[in-house]
Order: sequence, then structure tokens, then C-alpha cells
Amino acid sequence: MSAANAFEAPKQPELSKDQAKDALTQTIELMKQPENMAKMEAAKAAMAAQPDNIMMLMMMVMPVATQVCMPVLQKFGFTADQGGLMAYVAATMKHKDDAEIAALGKEMRSTFVPEALEGVIGMMLAGPAGGGMPAF
Repeated sequence: MSAANAFEAPKQPELSKDQAKDALTQTIELMKQPENMAKMEAAKAAMAAQPDNIMMLMMMVMPVATQVCMPVLQKFGFTADQGGLMAYVAATMKHKDDAEIAALGKEMRSTFVPEALEGVIGMMLAGPAGGGMPAF
């Protein structure tokens, strides 16, 4: 048996359909709070000159989205960092065949992922075995 690799990302939890709906609903509620909306708008404005630049999204918007989502990430067992946020979004997308979850997921992602980058983020979250871009 080999020792754990210090460079491996921590194992992130999986969500049931009910957990995914609950988590997405809570995230949307957090994102709609005026102070959080202001933070997200400021972060998105900082990348407005390059709305299709994935690096700008990762540097400007994702840290703010992670901070805003931190209570939900922690409640559902995800790490309180950008990796945890991406794992959380991926965990909810596993239930994309459920119309309610798909709609909630799209609403949540629209608060921090510019339309120009939706496809790129979708492919990143689908992973190598994901068969390409998931339905948003």
C-alpha cells in the first residue's frame, strides 16, 4: 500500500439529487444578497475588457465566487477554495438530466461565468471521461 500523494487534490464529496438542489438553492440565495451581488459585479467588471479570457476568470472572478459560496461549500463537505468550488459545480452537474437541477445550475453559474466561457468551463468540469461539453 502506498502513502498518499501530497500533490493529489483532496477527495471531494458527491451530492445526491436532493443535496444538489438544496446546495444550489442556498448558493443562489447567497449570490442574490446585495453585498455579494456587488462583489461579483466588481469582479466581473475587472475582467470586462477580456470576457472570453479563462485566466481572467480564474484570477478575478473565481476567488470572489469562492468567498461568496464558502458557507455552502463547507456545509456540503467541499474544500473552501477554488478547487472546492469547481468540484461543487461538477458534483451538481452530475445531475444535469434533472430539469430542476439543470435550471438551478445554469442560474448559479450565470452569476460568475461569462456566457463566452460557459462552454470552456463545461468541458473542464466534464473531465476526460465526460464525453465533451455537458448541457448547460
